[in-house]
Amino acid sequence: MVNLRVGAMKRVKIILTIVFSIFLIGCLASTRHSKPRPDPEGFRDIKWGAEISTLKDMERVKQDKSSNSDLVWYTREGDTLAIGEAKLENIFYSFWMGAFESVWIDFEGEENFEALRKELFELYGKVLESEGSMKKTGKKARSERSPTEGAGAFYTWGGKNTEVWLSYSKDRHKGTLTMNSRRISEERRDYEKEKEKEQRLRKRGF
Repeated sequence: MVNLRVGAMKRVKIILTIVFSIFLIGCLASTRHSKPRPDPEGFRDIKWGAEISTLKDMERVKQDKSSNSDLVWYTREGDTLAIGEAKLENIFYSFWMGAFESVWIDFEGEENFEALRKELFELYGKVLESEGSMKKTGKKARSERSPTEGAGAFYTWGGKNTEVWLSYSKDRHKGTLTMNSRRISEERRDYEKEKEKEQRLRKRGF
């Protein structure tokens, strides 16, 4: 009886070993053939961190005097106002302390939104966040208005280098696509927090 039990246990162990090996091989094969998520190092042919002084085809955008002087916006001469099948209204490039930090793109109409969404899903795959997450992130728009005003949609993708944000307002029939350098944006946020802290201390007489 004992020998029968020992034999049965050995057979179970052999079966479990075979099943686990098949599962492990399947996982390795899936990982090997899975397409890595793209993580661009910039926008078009301009890399994040590129100095504005090295780019000759950029034109500075007029800004309100009250805006952050450390963050300057530019347009690019001869820029193609299209991504895939989507037609764009404009493309703005932001430089923080003279270094390329982000790009802001405006578009109009649900047709262009759907074209952009399709393009981004094909490129980046599953989103990190979806509708309604704008409030959670606390992300500020370039024009200080919320891209999610009214009924609409919001999607975001991200990697080690780049964050991508797509939003569309059905009420206004307008949307935005933004891409930014994760590293430089974090540096800017930390810098601005420290700057605000110093200003508060000065007001208190410290």
